[in-house]
Amino acid sequence: MEQLLRIADELARRDDDAARELRELDALRREVEETRVGATAVAAFLAAYPGALAVRLEEECVAAVALAGAHDALAEAERALEEAEGKRDDAKRLSAARAAQNARDALREAELRAERAGAERARLERGHDAQGSEAASLERRAAALGARIAAIPRAATEPPRGGLEGVLDWSSRARGALIVARSGVAAERDKVIREASELSESALGEPLPSGGVAALRERLSS
Repeated sequence: MEQLLRIADELARRDDDAARELRELDALRREVEETRVGATAVAAFLAAYPGALAVRLEEECVAAVALAGAHDALAEAERALEEAEGKRDDAKRLSAARAAQNARDALREAELRAERAGAERARLERGHDAQGSEAASLERRAAALGARIAAIPRAATEPPRGGLEGVLDWSSRARGALIVARSGVAAERDKVIREASELSESALGEPLPSGGVAALRERLSS
């Protein structure tokens, strides 16, 4: 029985090691995938930024021209109102007053449009700054993950190159390496479970307990 217990101990140790390595590989793969998704999103934003900024600048320019025109229109309407007020024609004074009010309303709309255009351009520029910071953070994260993966012989890959393109290229390679490594560890654990099943059949005359290899060790020692 002592020999069987030593075998069971060894199988339990190998099972624990494999389970721990599988958890580590799964966690690394999730982190690599999160990094890849983040880098993809940032790269897409940065690629689209020049075009988006050009659109915002054009909108701001158009709004500025409209605002200048609205100022001119109001000045003209107020001059016309001032002239009308010096006359006795009530209809003309009323019409000029309405025109001046319409010009004031149009100016306010033009001001709001210009404010919105400026705010949208500023928001886009702040987003660009934020995405630039995120890109640097993703590069650092990829480098740290690359070092952790390099410490696992069966999953080691070349470290990521600089830039988001380097992160994306590395994440694809790292993900593949981790999948292959996980498959190898899973196969080794399956082998441990088969050996434990054979031990259970021969020593206890029954299948491997539901608790797995650790449960087999307890059954043999009881």
